[in-house]
Amino acid sequence: MTAVSATMPTTARARPDDDAERVLAVAFRCALGVLRDREAAADVAQEVAVRALTRRRALRDPGALDAWVRTIAIRAAIREAGRTRRRRSAERDHGAREVPPAGPAEAVGDATALLRGLPARQKAALTLRYVHDLPDEEIARILRCRPATVRSLLSRGRDAVRTRLDEDHR
Repeated sequence: MTAVSATMPTTARARPDDDAERVLAVAFRCALGVLRDREAAADVAQEVAVRALTRRRALRDPGALDAWVRTIAIRAAIREAGRTRRRRSAERDHGAREVPPAGPAEAVGDATALLRGLPARQKAALTLRYVHDLPDEEIARILRCRPATVRSLLSRGRDAVRTRLDEDHR
C-alpha cells in the first residue's frame, strides 16, 4: 500500500478498485470464451477494461456497466479471433508452423478446448449463455443479430460440442 492510498478513506479507494477488478474479470471471462487462449483473452480484457473504465462516466445508467463491458469484450474478442485466424492462415500459406496455444490443460482449458474450431460468434453465444447466463434477447443485442439467430448459434454450437464429446468418449 502506498503512502497516498494509506491516508485515503477506505470507501474512497474501494469503489474504483472494485469496479476495475469486476470489469477486468467480466471482460476476461467473455474474451476467454471466444478466444480460448488465456494470454490473448488477458490482452483483450485489459484493453476493454481501460476503455470501459475511462468512459464509464458517460453511461446513462451506471448499473449497466457489466452489460456494457460484456458487449465491448465480446466484440473485441471476435475482432481478435478474426485477426488471429487471418494471421494463422497467412502463416500456413507461407509455410510457417502453427504454434499450439500456451498454458496448462486446466478445467477452464478443457472447457474451452471443446470450443476449439467453432466460429467466433458461436463461441461468443455459448459463453454469454453458459458463463454469463444471459437470455437470447441480451445476447442478440450484444452480437447485433436477432434472437432467432442466437438460438441458431447456440444450437449449432451445442451440436458441435456434443459431437466432439462423443468422439472423445469412443
